Amino acid sequence: MNQIFKPTRRNPIAVWILLAGLPATGKSTLAKALAAKLNAATILDKDRVRDSLFPGPMTDYTAEQDALCMHAMIDAAAYLTQHRRGEYIFFDGRTFSRNAQIEEVITAAEKSGAPWRILLLTCSDEAAESRLRIADSNHPARNRDFDLYLRVKAAFEPILGDKLELDTTESVDSLLPAALRFITAV
Repeated sequence: MNQIFKPTRRNPIAVWILLAGLPATGKSTLAKALAAKLNAATILDKDRVRDSLFPGPMTDYTAEQDALCMHAMIDAAAYLTQHRRGEYIFFDGRTFSRNAQIEEVITAAEKSGAPWRILLLTCSDEAAESRLRIADSNHPARNRDFDLYLRVKAAFEPILGDKLELDTTESVDSLLPAALRFITAV
């Protein structure tokens, strides 16, 4: 039985949660597991938004296309927050490897009056390579491979703000209690 985690919150406005980390570190897996345990949680996934806005051959994986998708997600999160349509909004599908990408979402969250949290997921290179070797027909991003992982890793800027770092090399299940405490401590 899936038990819903119901924290006592004084501020019923949505919490924006940024899932940062290299490809194959388990961002989507963790987002789904956390959302299943929380009341009124929504996952906004850049890869799925891109797949909807730019299907099939229209997808080009450019920074410009990613930015358009993120703007749509930020606008959706602001709407959901303004209209109190959820308690937790997860931003998935972006590595948040650049501080400017993080600042964009944090600025929008603060403009909306929403608190925010950053979960930084890591795993061993071996685990990521193993995960990326397994074809995932359910994952909409077709550019995910170990070369992408290495390129993003080489350019990943340190996240300087408040965050919870989680090593997903083994699994995400054992990390759920710490992640739940961190994102609900608002």
